[in-house]
Amino acid sequence: MTNYDYLYKKEYYGESLHKNYEAKKELGYQVIKNGVILPYKRTDKGPGGGVLDESGRFIGSTSLHNCCGCGYDFQKIEKNSDSTVIYLGMFHDIWGHCLTDNIRRLWFLKSSFYVDVFSRCKPVFVPMETFEFGDSSRKLLEILGFDCDDFLPVTSITRYNTIILPDESFFTTDGDSRYFTSEYREMMDRIRDYAKEHRKKTPYKKVYFSYKNYTHFKQFGEERLERYFQSKGYEVLYPEKMTLEEQLNVLINCDSFASTIGSCSHNILFLRDHAKVILIPRANYLTGYQLTLDQVHDLNITYIDSTLSLFAASCPWEGPFYYFVSGRLMDYFKDTRKKDRRYWRESFKDFKMYAIHGLNYGRGANAKAYEYYSETAAACLDQFSRSSSWTRVKRVAMKVLIFVGRGFQRIRGSKRTRLGKKQGVMEW
Repeated sequence: MTNYDYLYKKEYYGESLHKNYEAKKELGYQVIKNGVILPYKRTDKGPGGGVLDESGRFIGSTSLHNCCGCGYDFQKIEKNSDSTVIYLGMFHDIWGHCLTDNIRRLWFLKSSFYVDVFSRCKPVFVPMETFEFGDSSRKLLEILGFDCDDFLPVTSITRYNTIILPDESFFTTDGDSRYFTSEYREMMDRIRDYAKEHRKKTPYKKVYFSYKNYTHFKQFGEERLERYFQSKGYEVLYPEKMTLEEQLNVLINCDSFASTIGSCSHNILFLRDHAKVILIPRANYLTGYQLTLDQVHDLNITYIDSTLSLFAASCPWEGPFYYFVSGRLMDYFKDTRKKDRRYWRESFKDFKMYAIHGLNYGRGANAKAYEYYSETAAACLDQFSRSSSWTRVKRVAMKVLIFVGRGFQRIRGSKRTRLGKKQGVMEW
Protein backbone atom coordinates (compact mmCIF):
# COMPACT_ATOMS: atom_id res chain seq x y z
CA MET A 1 0.00 0.00 0.00
CA THR A 2 1.40 3.39 -1.00
CA ASN A 3 0.11 6.79 0.13
CA TYR A 4 0.93 9.83 -2.05
CA ASP A 5 -1.31 12.32 -0.21
CA TYR A 6 1.66 14.13 1.34
CA LEU A 7 3.20 15.12 -2.01
CA TYR A 8 2.82 18.77 -2.99
CA LYS A 9 1.12 17.89 -6.30
CA LYS A 10 0.11 14.30 -6.95
CA GLU A 11 -1.30 15.14 -10.37
CA TYR A 12 2.17 16.33 -11.48
CA TYR A 13 3.32 12.69 -11.66
CA GLY A 14 0.31 11.46 -13.62
CA GLU A 15 -0.37 7.77 -14.04
CA SER A 16 3.12 6.71 -12.94
CA LEU A 17 1.88 6.64 -9.33
CA HIS A 18 -0.80 4.10 -10.13
CA LYS A 19 0.88 1.70 -12.55
CA ASN A 20 1.55 -1.95 -11.90
CA TYR A 21 5.28 -2.54 -12.27
CA GLU A 22 5.26 -6.30 -11.89
CA ALA A 23 5.70 -8.02 -15.27
CA LYS A 24 4.09 -11.41 -15.74
CA LYS A 25 6.33 -13.07 -18.29
CA GLU A 26 8.47 -16.15 -18.72
CA LEU A 27 12.16 -15.40 -18.96
CA GLY A 28 14.50 -17.05 -21.42
CA TYR A 29 17.66 -16.20 -23.34
CA GLN A 30 19.06 -15.32 -26.77
CA VAL A 31 21.95 -17.00 -28.58
CA ILE A 32 24.12 -14.49 -30.45
CA LYS A 33 26.65 -15.97 -32.88
CA ASN A 34 29.83 -14.00 -33.65
CA GLY A 35 28.68 -11.20 -31.39
CA VAL A 36 30.84 -8.38 -30.07
CA ILE A 37 31.00 -7.05 -26.51
CA LEU A 38 31.89 -3.37 -26.22
CA PRO A 39 33.64 -2.16 -23.05
CA TYR A 40 32.44 0.88 -21.14
CA LYS A 41 32.90 4.27 -22.74
CA ARG A 42 31.43 7.61 -21.71
CA THR A 43 29.43 9.16 -24.57
CA ASP A 44 27.25 12.22 -25.10
CA LYS A 45 24.18 9.98 -24.91
CA GLY A 46 25.13 8.22 -21.71
CA PRO A 47 27.27 5.25 -20.65
CA GLY A 48 28.29 3.38 -23.81
CA GLY A 49 29.01 -0.32 -23.87
CA GLY A 50 27.09 -3.54 -24.43
CA VAL A 51 26.59 -6.13 -27.17
CA LEU A 52 26.51 -6.05 -30.98
CA ASP A 53 24.96 -8.93 -32.90
CA GLU A 54 26.63 -10.58 -35.92
CA SER A 55 25.26 -7.86 -38.22
CA GLY A 56 26.72 -5.09 -36.08
CA ARG A 57 23.34 -4.01 -34.65
CA PHE A 58 23.51 -2.72 -31.08
CA ILE A 59 21.25 -4.47 -28.54
CA GLY A 60 19.96 -1.64 -26.38
CA SER A 61 19.11 -3.70 -23.30
CA THR A 62 22.77 -4.69 -22.92
CA SER A 63 23.85 -1.20 -21.82
CA LEU A 64 22.95 0.44 -18.52
CA HIS A 65 20.08 2.65 -19.71
CA ASN A 66 19.32 1.30 -23.19
CA CYS A 67 21.86 3.72 -24.65
CA CYS A 68 23.19 3.28 -28.16
CA GLY A 69 26.61 1.85 -28.89
CA CYS A 70 27.94 5.08 -30.31
CA GLY A 71 31.47 6.40 -30.05
CA TYR A 72 33.24 3.16 -31.03
CA ASP A 73 35.33 2.09 -33.97
CA PHE A 74 33.45 -1.13 -34.70
CA GLN A 75 36.00 -2.12 -37.32
CA LYS A 76 38.67 -2.35 -34.66
CA ILE A 77 38.13 -5.69 -32.95
CA GLU A 78 40.86 -5.88 -30.34
CA LYS A 79 40.31 -9.53 -29.40
CA ASN A 80 38.72 -12.64 -30.86
CA SER A 81 37.58 -15.55 -28.72
CA ASP A 82 36.32 -18.98 -29.71
CA SER A 83 34.53 -19.40 -26.40
CA THR A 84 30.87 -19.19 -25.44
CA VAL A 85 30.17 -16.64 -22.71
CA ILE A 86 27.13 -15.56 -20.69
CA TYR A 87 26.64 -11.80 -20.73
CA LEU A 88 25.50 -10.41 -17.36
CA GLY A 89 25.39 -6.72 -18.27
CA MET A 90 27.12 -3.48 -17.26
CA PHE A 91 28.10 -3.25 -13.59
CA HIS A 92 27.92 0.05 -11.71
CA ASP A 93 29.45 0.67 -8.26
CA ILE A 94 26.53 2.82 -6.99
CA TRP A 95 24.65 0.75 -4.42
CA GLY A 96 21.24 1.31 -5.99
CA HIS A 97 22.49 -0.15 -9.27
CA CYS A 98 24.06 -3.07 -7.40
CA LEU A 99 20.57 -3.96 -6.15
CA THR A 100 18.94 -3.61 -9.58
CA ASP A 101 20.96 -3.40 -12.80
CA ASN A 102 23.99 -5.44 -11.71
CA ILE A 103 21.94 -8.50 -10.76
CA ARG A 104 19.10 -8.39 -13.27
CA ARG A 105 20.44 -11.35 -15.32
CA LEU A 106 21.81 -13.43 -12.45
CA TRP A 107 18.62 -15.51 -12.23
CA PHE A 108 19.93 -17.36 -15.29
CA LEU A 109 22.88 -18.84 -13.38
CA LYS A 110 20.41 -20.65 -11.10
CA SER A 111 18.09 -21.79 -13.90
CA SER A 112 17.76 -25.20 -15.52
CA PHE A 113 19.00 -23.63 -18.77
CA TYR A 114 22.35 -22.97 -17.17
CA VAL A 115 22.59 -26.18 -15.16
CA ASP A 116 21.66 -28.42 -18.10
CA VAL A 117 23.45 -26.69 -20.99
CA PHE A 118 25.72 -23.76 -20.15
CA SER A 119 27.32 -24.57 -16.78
CA ARG A 120 30.82 -24.64 -18.30
CA CYS A 121 30.45 -21.21 -19.93
CA LYS A 122 32.14 -18.22 -18.38
CA PRO A 123 29.90 -15.35 -17.09
CA VAL A 124 31.19 -11.96 -18.30
CA PHE A 125 30.29 -8.35 -17.54
CA VAL A 126 31.27 -4.82 -18.58
CA PRO A 127 32.64 -2.79 -15.63
CA MET A 128 31.75 0.90 -15.69
CA GLU A 129 34.64 3.37 -15.27
CA THR A 130 36.68 2.28 -12.23
CA PHE A 131 34.20 -0.36 -11.03
CA GLU A 132 35.47 -2.90 -8.53
CA PHE A 133 33.59 -5.32 -6.32
CA GLY A 134 33.44 -3.74 -2.87
CA ASP A 135 32.77 -5.56 0.38
CA SER A 136 29.00 -4.98 0.22
CA SER A 137 28.60 -6.00 -3.43
CA ARG A 138 30.74 -9.11 -2.82
CA LYS A 139 28.61 -10.08 0.16
CA LEU A 140 25.42 -9.43 -1.80
CA LEU A 141 26.52 -11.86 -4.51
CA GLU A 142 27.69 -14.36 -1.92
CA ILE A 143 24.26 -14.37 -0.28
CA LEU A 144 22.70 -14.97 -3.70
CA GLY A 145 25.02 -17.92 -4.18
CA PHE A 146 27.71 -16.45 -6.47
CA ASP A 147 31.43 -15.80 -6.27
CA CYS A 148 32.22 -12.54 -8.05
CA ASP A 149 35.72 -13.82 -8.81
CA ASP A 150 34.04 -16.19 -11.28
CA PHE A 151 32.78 -13.21 -13.33
CA LEU A 152 35.14 -12.09 -16.10
CA PRO A 153 35.34 -8.33 -16.85
CA VAL A 154 35.42 -7.29 -20.51
CA THR A 155 37.65 -4.23 -20.97
CA SER A 156 38.41 -4.37 -24.70
CA ILE A 157 36.30 -4.77 -27.86
CA THR A 158 35.99 -8.53 -28.14
CA ARG A 159 34.27 -10.81 -30.63
CA TYR A 160 33.03 -14.11 -29.22
CA ASN A 161 32.00 -17.27 -31.00
CA THR A 162 28.76 -17.31 -29.02
CA ILE A 163 27.20 -14.90 -26.53
CA ILE A 164 24.34 -16.15 -24.36
CA LEU A 165 22.14 -13.19 -23.47
CA PRO A 166 19.69 -13.92 -20.61
CA ASP A 167 16.48 -11.91 -20.36
CA GLU A 168 16.34 -9.28 -17.64
CA SER A 169 14.42 -9.81 -14.42
CA PHE A 170 14.53 -6.03 -13.82
CA PHE A 171 14.15 -3.98 -16.98
CA THR A 172 12.89 -0.91 -18.81
CA THR A 173 11.05 -0.55 -22.09
CA ASP A 174 11.26 3.22 -22.46
CA GLY A 175 14.30 4.23 -20.39
CA ASP A 176 12.04 5.65 -17.66
CA SER A 177 9.63 3.13 -16.11
CA ARG A 178 11.12 -0.05 -14.67
CA TYR A 179 9.51 -3.47 -14.26
CA PHE A 180 10.40 -6.57 -12.26
CA THR A 181 9.56 -10.26 -12.61
CA SER A 182 9.03 -13.10 -10.15
CA GLU A 183 12.67 -14.11 -10.64
CA TYR A 184 13.79 -10.73 -9.30
CA ARG A 185 11.48 -11.01 -6.29
CA GLU A 186 12.87 -14.49 -5.59
CA MET A 187 16.39 -13.06 -5.40
CA MET A 188 15.25 -10.37 -2.95
CA ASP A 189 13.44 -13.00 -0.89
CA ARG A 190 16.65 -15.00 -0.75
CA ILE A 191 18.43 -12.01 0.78
CA ARG A 192 15.60 -11.36 3.25
CA ASP A 193 15.63 -15.02 4.27
CA TYR A 194 19.36 -14.76 4.90
CA ALA A 195 18.75 -11.72 7.13
CA LYS A 196 16.05 -13.58 9.07
CA GLU A 197 18.26 -16.63 9.57
CA HIS A 198 21.13 -14.47 10.89
CA ARG A 199 18.99 -12.03 12.87
CA LYS A 200 20.44 -10.58 16.08
CA LYS A 201 18.81 -8.32 18.63
CA THR A 202 19.00 -4.61 17.89
CA PRO A 203 17.61 -1.56 19.74
CA TYR A 204 16.58 0.10 16.49
CA LYS A 205 12.86 -0.15 15.74
CA LYS A 206 12.62 3.15 13.85
CA VAL A 207 15.53 4.13 11.61
CA TYR A 208 16.42 6.98 9.27
CA PHE A 209 19.08 6.19 6.64
CA SER A 210 20.97 9.41 5.87
CA TYR A 211 22.94 10.67 2.84
CA LYS A 212 24.43 13.59 4.76
CA ASN A 213 28.01 12.39 4.35
CA TYR A 214 27.68 12.31 0.56
CA THR A 215 27.27 14.84 -2.26
CA HIS A 216 27.88 17.95 -0.15
CA PHE A 217 28.28 19.97 -3.32
CA LYS A 218 24.68 19.46 -4.34
CA GLN A 219 22.51 19.03 -1.26
CA PHE A 220 21.69 21.22 1.70
CA GLY A 221 19.74 20.79 4.91
CA GLU A 222 19.51 17.05 5.51
CA GLU A 223 20.77 17.60 9.04
CA ARG A 224 17.38 19.20 9.75
CA LEU A 225 15.60 16.05 8.65
CA GLU A 226 17.96 14.05 10.87
CA ARG A 227 17.15 16.16 13.93
CA TYR A 228 13.43 16.07 13.21
CA PHE A 229 13.28 12.31 12.82
CA GLN A 230 15.39 11.91 15.96
CA SER A 231 12.78 13.95 17.82
CA LYS A 232 10.20 11.40 16.64
CA GLY A 233 12.16 8.47 18.01
CA TYR A 234 14.15 7.47 14.90
CA GLU A 235 17.77 6.39 15.06
CA VAL A 236 19.84 8.14 12.37
CA LEU A 237 22.21 5.71 10.66
CA TYR A 238 24.80 6.09 7.90
CA PRO A 239 24.81 2.93 5.74
CA GLU A 240 28.32 3.54 4.40
CA LYS A 241 29.64 3.06 7.94
CA MET A 242 28.00 -0.35 8.24
CA THR A 243 28.68 -3.73 6.69
CA LEU A 244 25.96 -5.25 4.53
CA GLU A 245 25.21 -7.80 7.24
CA GLU A 246 24.81 -5.00 9.80
CA GLN A 247 22.46 -3.14 7.46
CA LEU A 248 20.40 -6.26 6.80
CA ASN A 249 20.10 -6.93 10.52
CA VAL A 250 18.85 -3.40 11.18
CA LEU A 251 16.38 -3.56 8.30
CA ILE A 252 14.93 -6.97 9.12
CA ASN A 253 14.35 -5.88 12.74
CA CYS A 254 12.93 -2.39 12.30
CA ASP A 255 9.24 -1.51 12.17
CA SER A 256 9.60 1.92 10.54
CA PHE A 257 12.13 3.12 7.96
CA ALA A 258 12.70 6.61 6.52
CA SER A 259 15.05 8.01 3.90
CA THR A 260 15.32 10.47 1.05
CA ILE A 261 14.92 8.71 -2.30
CA GLY A 262 18.02 7.15 -3.84
CA SER A 263 20.29 4.21 -3.11
CA CYS A 264 19.47 4.38 0.62
CA SER A 265 15.74 4.07 -0.03
CA HIS A 266 16.26 1.02 -2.27
CA ASN A 267 17.07 -0.86 0.93
CA ILE A 268 13.34 -1.18 1.60
CA LEU A 269 13.75 -4.42 -0.37
CA PHE A 270 15.00 -6.02 2.85
CA LEU A 271 12.29 -4.86 5.26
CA ARG A 272 9.74 -7.25 6.67
CA ASP A 273 6.29 -7.22 5.08
CA HIS A 274 3.96 -4.47 6.39
CA ALA A 275 6.81 -2.32 7.75
CA LYS A 276 6.14 1.45 7.67
CA VAL A 277 8.20 3.44 5.19
CA ILE A 278 8.61 7.21 4.70
CA LEU A 279 10.21 8.27 1.41
CA ILE A 280 11.22 11.90 0.77
CA PRO A 281 11.80 12.91 -2.88
CA ARG A 282 14.93 14.97 -3.46
CA ALA A 283 13.34 17.27 -6.03
CA ASN A 284 10.38 17.39 -8.43
CA TYR A 285 11.22 13.90 -9.61
CA LEU A 286 10.34 10.34 -8.62
CA THR A 287 12.81 7.81 -9.93
CA GLY A 288 11.28 4.92 -11.83
CA TYR A 289 13.56 2.57 -9.94
CA GLN A 290 11.96 3.42 -6.60
CA LEU A 291 8.37 3.24 -7.82
CA THR A 292 9.10 -0.28 -9.03
CA LEU A 293 10.94 -1.43 -5.92
CA ASP A 294 8.00 -0.22 -3.83
CA GLN A 295 5.93 -3.08 -5.25
CA VAL A 296 8.36 -5.96 -4.78
CA HIS A 297 7.13 -6.59 -1.22
CA ASP A 298 4.05 -5.69 0.81
CA LEU A 299 4.99 -2.48 2.63
CA ASN A 300 3.11 0.52 4.04
CA ILE A 301 4.80 3.34 2.14
CA THR A 302 4.14 7.08 2.44
CA TYR A 303 5.75 9.63 0.13
CA ILE A 304 6.26 13.01 1.83
CA ASP A 305 7.58 16.14 0.15
CA SER A 306 10.02 17.92 2.43
CA THR A 307 12.19 19.82 -0.03
CA LEU A 308 12.27 23.16 -1.74
CA SER A 309 14.66 22.28 -4.58
CA LEU A 310 13.79 25.30 -6.68
CA PHE A 311 17.18 25.45 -8.36
CA ALA A 312 17.45 21.82 -9.48
CA ALA A 313 19.26 21.44 -12.79
CA SER A 314 17.41 20.66 -16.01
CA CYS A 315 17.85 16.98 -15.03
CA PRO A 316 16.40 17.17 -11.51
CA TRP A 317 18.14 14.02 -10.27
CA GLU A 318 21.44 15.91 -10.58
CA GLY A 319 20.51 18.44 -7.90
CA PRO A 320 21.19 20.60 -6.09
CA PHE A 321 18.64 19.60 -3.44
CA TYR A 322 17.33 21.66 -0.53
CA TYR A 323 15.74 19.86 2.44
CA PHE A 324 13.72 21.41 5.22
CA VAL A 325 11.09 20.19 7.67
CA SER A 326 7.98 20.88 5.61
CA GLY A 327 4.40 21.37 6.73
CA ARG A 328 3.58 18.09 4.97
CA LEU A 329 6.09 16.21 7.10
CA MET A 330 4.78 17.82 10.28
CA ASP A 331 1.21 17.06 9.24
CA TYR A 332 2.14 13.39 8.91
CA PHE A 333 3.38 13.37 12.51
CA LYS A 334 0.46 15.59 13.65
CA ASP A 335 3.03 18.16 14.77
CA THR A 336 1.82 21.70 15.62
CA ARG A 337 5.37 23.11 15.81
CA LYS A 338 4.93 24.61 12.35
CA LYS A 339 3.13 27.50 14.04
CA ASP A 340 6.33 28.44 15.80
CA ARG A 341 7.91 31.31 13.85
CA ARG A 342 11.35 30.49 15.19
CA TYR A 343 11.25 27.36 13.04
CA TRP A 344 11.15 29.38 9.81
CA ARG A 345 14.17 31.44 10.74
CA GLU A 346 16.15 28.25 11.42
CA SER A 347 14.95 26.47 8.28
CA PHE A 348 16.00 29.15 5.82
CA LYS A 349 19.14 30.56 7.34
CA ASP A 350 21.29 28.97 4.61
CA PHE A 351 18.78 29.23 1.77
CA LYS A 352 20.78 32.10 0.27
CA MET A 353 23.87 29.88 -0.02
CA TYR A 354 21.79 27.14 -1.64
CA ALA A 355 20.25 29.61 -4.12
CA ILE A 356 23.64 30.99 -5.14
CA HIS A 357 25.00 27.49 -5.64
CA GLY A 358 21.90 26.41 -7.52
CA LEU A 359 22.04 29.28 -10.00
CA ASN A 360 25.66 28.45 -10.78
CA TYR A 361 25.18 24.69 -10.96
CA GLY A 362 24.84 22.44 -13.98
CA ARG A 363 23.00 23.53 -17.10
CA GLY A 364 20.52 25.99 -15.70
CA ALA A 365 17.41 25.86 -13.58
CA ASN A 366 14.63 23.36 -14.15
CA ALA A 367 11.51 25.26 -15.23
CA LYS A 368 9.28 22.46 -13.96
CA ALA A 369 10.76 22.89 -10.49
CA TYR A 370 9.32 26.41 -10.34
CA GLU A 371 5.94 25.04 -11.36
CA TYR A 372 6.04 22.22 -8.83
CA TYR A 373 7.25 24.30 -5.89
CA SER A 374 5.42 27.55 -6.64
CA GLU A 375 2.69 27.25 -4.01
CA THR A 376 5.03 25.86 -1.38
CA ALA A 377 7.64 28.53 -2.04
CA ALA A 378 5.02 31.27 -1.72
CA ALA A 379 3.78 29.86 1.59
CA CYS A 380 7.32 29.52 2.91
CA LEU A 381 8.20 33.05 1.89
CA ASP A 382 5.08 34.36 3.60
CA GLN A 383 5.89 32.52 6.82
CA PHE A 384 9.51 33.60 6.66
CA SER A 385 8.63 37.26 6.13
CA ARG A 386 6.18 37.10 9.03
CA SER A 387 8.78 35.53 11.25
CA SER A 388 11.27 38.21 10.22
CA SER A 389 8.76 40.98 10.99
CA TRP A 390 7.91 39.39 14.30
CA THR A 391 11.62 39.17 15.09
CA ARG A 392 12.02 42.88 14.50
CA VAL A 393 9.04 43.60 16.75
CA LYS A 394 10.46 41.40 19.49
CA ARG A 395 13.87 43.05 19.20
CA VAL A 396 12.35 46.51 19.56
CA ALA A 397 10.20 45.35 22.48
CA MET A 398 13.23 43.78 24.17
CA LYS A 399 15.23 47.00 23.78
CA VAL A 400 12.35 48.98 25.29
CA LEU A 401 12.09 46.55 28.21
CA ILE A 402 15.85 46.70 28.80
CA PHE A 403 15.81 50.51 28.61
CA VAL A 404 12.84 50.75 31.00
CA GLY A 405 14.41 48.19 33.35
CA ARG A 406 17.69 50.09 33.51
CA GLY A 407 15.84 53.34 34.09
CA PHE A 408 13.86 51.76 36.92
CA GLN A 409 17.06 50.44 38.48
CA ARG A 410 18.65 53.91 38.36
CA ILE A 411 15.59 55.55 39.94
CA ARG A 412 15.37 52.82 42.60
CA GLY A 413 19.09 53.12 43.30
CA SER A 414 18.96 56.89 43.74
CA LYS A 415 16.06 56.61 46.21
CA ARG A 416 17.94 54.03 48.27
CA THR A 417 21.03 56.29 48.30
CA ARG A 418 19.06 59.27 49.57
CA LEU A 419 17.37 57.13 52.19
CA GLY A 420 20.68 55.71 53.36
CA LYS A 421 22.23 59.16 53.81
CA LYS A 422 19.32 60.23 55.98
CA GLN A 423 19.80 57.17 58.23
CA GLY A 424 23.58 57.40 58.27
CA VAL A 425 23.97 54.19 56.31
CA MET A 426 26.65 53.91 53.63
CA GLU A 427 25.47 52.23 50.37
CA TRP A 428 28.13 50.24 48.50
